[in-house]
Amino acid sequence: MKKVWLLFSIALLTIGCVTKKTETKGVSDSLAVNSDVLATQPAPATLAFDEISGFFLDNKLTFTDSVNYFLFNSQEELNKKFDSGKTPASEVISPDFTINYVVAVACLPTQNLTTIVMDKVEINERDINVYLNIQQGEKQTFVSKPSRIFAIEKRDGYLAMQFFVNGKKDKAIMLQ
Repeated sequence: MKKVWLLFSIALLTIGCVTKKTETKGVSDSLAVNSDVLATQPAPATLAFDEISGFFLDNKLTFTDSVNYFLFNSQEELNKKFDSGKTPASEVISPDFTINYVVAVACLPTQNLTTIVMDKVEINERDINVYLNIQQGEKQTFVSKPSRIFAIEKRDGYLAMQFFVNGKKDKAIMLQ
């Protein structure tokens, strides 16, 4: 009888310790597709770009717009607006105008420290879109003309180069 009582006790304890399984609701599959985020068109193609250093904006130039854009087709055109005289010749890198669009961005004179950064360059069906970030910082004791020169990978067949500053459409330069 003790054996029956012992088996009965073990059976009760085992039944009491069994956890109840519950079914989870919803899909937990990592491959599940969310139709709200499906791409409806290919991502825009990007172009290579880089900053060209060693050149300084000619102090004699005056501007009326807060942000000004220039497209240079030769070293002579670049030298009319920018000078490399203050930079050692070993540090000046002349851009290759055959394989690059050479563009410059120049702002009005200011006492505020101003940074000009090219974030990305994309192409669409007709245009090249250039995305710039221009930020003004702390006040300086002198006035400067913030400017940067960039080389952008050249592609034939595009009508214009459209500039966006801090996410807003600004101006365009015709390429043809």
